[in-house]
Amino acid sequence: LQSLPVAFGVEAAKWICVASIDVTQALVAAYLAYNGQLGYAGALVALILPQMYFQQKYFLVDPVEYDVKYQASAQPFLVLGILVTALAVGHADYLP
Repeated sequence: LQSLPVAFGVEAAKWICVASIDVTQALVAAYLAYNGQLGYAGALVALILPQMYFQQKYFLVDPVEYDVKYQASAQPFLVLGILVTALAVGHADYLP
């Protein structure tokens, strides 16, 4: 199984995971802001910040030991961010 930790090692894998989550959500927030959906963009940024806090507190410290704590703490904010994005797309007047 070529998972991220197997392919890159635990240290590199934890940074790849964190970057892929944060950068993707930040780009979506920027896209929403660019298209005038500032409320949704702001809500998404507000949901990214606690995720980053829990990444620093748990996941980047020791992803093996704190994986479950990190998932329990940060996952709700990620899921709510997906919901905010879905609502933004559903209310977009710039899409066909």
